[in-house]
Amino acid sequence: MNLLASDFDNTLWFQDHMNKKAVEAIQSFQKKGHLFGVCTGRSLSGILRPSKPYSIEYDFYILLSGGLILNKDFQPILESQIPISLVKDIYELTEKQNITLVYNDVTYHLNSKFDDFIFDHEIHSFDEFPYPYVQAFSFHYQENEIDMAQIMTQKILNQYGEQIEAYQNNQHIDLAMKGCSKGHGIKIIQDYFQLSIDNIYGIGDNYNDLPMLDVIKHSYTFDYAPKEVKNHAQKVVSSLAQCIFDIEK
Repeated sequence: MNLLASDFDNTLWFQDHMNKKAVEAIQSFQKKGHLFGVCTGRSLSGILRPSKPYSIEYDFYILLSGGLILNKDFQPILESQIPISLVKDIYELTEKQNITLVYNDVTYHLNSKFDDFIFDHEIHSFDEFPYPYVQAFSFHYQENEIDMAQIMTQKILNQYGEQIEAYQNNQHIDLAMKGCSKGHGIKIIQDYFQLSIDNIYGIGDNYNDLPMLDVIKHSYTFDYAPKEVKNHAQKVVSSLAQCIFDIEK
């Protein structure tokens, strides 16, 4: 039995759709007894809502950049807690950049600047956030501000790297509890299913996927990925379907 962990955005999901060949390849892969799941910075609802029309049933969920890990029945395998006081401090460091907070699969958006951004609740101050901690949070820049996101990611790590993990994902910055990463999530899932690392595969397209690609012996990325990401992957493919075909071969 093999296991494939897949990034979501620009890997399985492209702006408003999934590729039909990829969906068919996933379903065929699972019918043969293999396991397929996501390894993403998104929350659970951020996966389930766009996936619903495609009838994909995931075998596991590594969510929030490893801050929340669920089995196929949505039972927690690992759950992190980040004090809201730390979130506030980092928010001030970013000069109050556009931010989302995630708790119990509910997304709260503070200082909303983007009309097309999807979230569950809008709040106007941290006083309106009803919990003492979050499971993860993210900062969001405009599409033409990727360089700014990269600079701020490093700034956050320089000042708070002993307390938090920060991963750049294009123009976004995903933050998780210290020790949480897509790579750590893979190790948790490996133990959960009691699999050899030889039977674990992973695919992703961006910098936040590097922790996953680095712990997997059979790692894949895409021909459109940044050069650094390609350097961390063992194989470069043109699609998720091609990755699955290569695994089965």
